[in-house]
Amino acid sequence: MKAGFKDFARIFWACLTFLSIVPNPRQEPLTPGEFGRFPALYPLVGLVFGLDMFIMWHLASLILPARASALLVVILLTVSSRAFHVDGLADAADALFSHKSREEKLTIMKDSRQGTFGVLAIVLDMVLKWELVTIIGPAAPWALILWPVWGRLAASVVAVESVYVGSDHGLGRWMVEESGPRELFHAGLWTLVLSLVLGCIGGAFGAGAAVMCGLAALFLGFLLTWVWRLTLGGVTGDLLGASIELTEIAAAILFYIFMTMQDGFKI
Repeated sequence: MKAGFKDFARIFWACLTFLSIVPNPRQEPLTPGEFGRFPALYPLVGLVFGLDMFIMWHLASLILPARASALLVVILLTVSSRAFHVDGLADAADALFSHKSREEKLTIMKDSRQGTFGVLAIVLDMVLKWELVTIIGPAAPWALILWPVWGRLAASVVAVESVYVGSDHGLGRWMVEESGPRELFHAGLWTLVLSLVLGCIGGAFGAGAAVMCGLAALFLGFLLTWVWRLTLGGVTGDLLGASIELTEIAAAILFYIFMTMQDGFKI
């Protein structure tokens, strides 16, 4: 039991440091199989980001108006993930809207320079998140905790259900090729439990809305898997990041719709 928990904690910490700005100078080398366990932990990493967002919202809203507080929350989420996922969304936008061949699109995604569609994707991503946090934060701040959890469940689906088409032979490939149904089951279970527990803060409405957003994230993960396979033949690390960004926004919009449907809620 103790050895199992220690192993879990070691891999979780490695996953967290890989996907965030948290440093890990003493990280022990992991095997490809251990990197393949990362997708099971994506939602838990999302929980860390979500707690950061929740704390930032409450601290900032003590002295700042809602829009300014929301902007700080979005900046925190972006910076704490080293802008990994936003960069992946931008690279995906440049590639998918290039009207090039599949091989040329994959080459475009490796280019560190951003094109017009990439810049547009970043701007739209930031603006949409800013507006959504401005609305959701005052009404249901607990949902900010779940927002990154839902987004990373979709990435878990994409990682498990896809083939890796990137040219590199490192961490991204191992996370995709070494993961399987067990990792997806654990990711889904973490998301369900967190959605139920934290959703109960908002009562029956909150629990139901949170679970529905989690299920929507799961569905969107399978949908994005199909889209990436159809357009690029599989997935790369950039597309995992793009999946997170797209699902975070989609889940937040869905939660907003649930809020507007709740009796007595005022926009």
